[in-house]
Amino acid sequence: MGIFDILRGERRIPRADLDALFGVSTAESTLEINLGLEATGRGGVCFKPVEMASFAAVLDDIEQLVDLDLDTGAAARRVDDEFGFSWLVIDDESLTDLVVRIHAVNRVMVDAGFSSQLLCSVFAFEADDGPVLLVYSYKRGTFYPFVPRDGSRDTATELRLRASLAAELRMEPELERWFPVWGAPVLGA
Repeated sequence: MGIFDILRGERRIPRADLDALFGVSTAESTLEINLGLEATGRGGVCFKPVEMASFAAVLDDIEQLVDLDLDTGAAARRVDDEFGFSWLVIDDESLTDLVVRIHAVNRVMVDAGFSSQLLCSVFAFEADDGPVLLVYSYKRGTFYPFVPRDGSRDTATELRLRASLAAELRMEPELERWFPVWGAPVLGA
């Protein structure tokens, strides 16, 4: 965005870059060593379902794709939340493999023409004091942390995480765009 765009009141919305998801693998040592976060082996893709046979077929293909390599113990399941969104929750012990699988889910949906249905991808971590989610906003093409604690957000920790991860991940600069993902099924067992 240039100075003339700002003066005209125009704003460019960042485009999603699905390859940015691979940055989570690159940031694994920072997440674990520097920030004390342990990957839970769970992540998910949140999307708005549509009642179309072609969309249902894409979801079936995605679940088969995720479950394809059974030797790794990876598994996928679909969960509908109370807000009308669906999640494809993926379990994989390897963070790198989890990132690859979540990238593949996003890529298949985009290639099938359902990119407008994608909301976010989420990676779950555990800190000493509770869960931490790293959220990739598909529409913004940026990451942000979500730290739920006893029915509220730990914004101080979220800001600390943003500062620590900014060199490795494209972090969302507008805090009002850090939408909470309360009840995300990646937090459950």
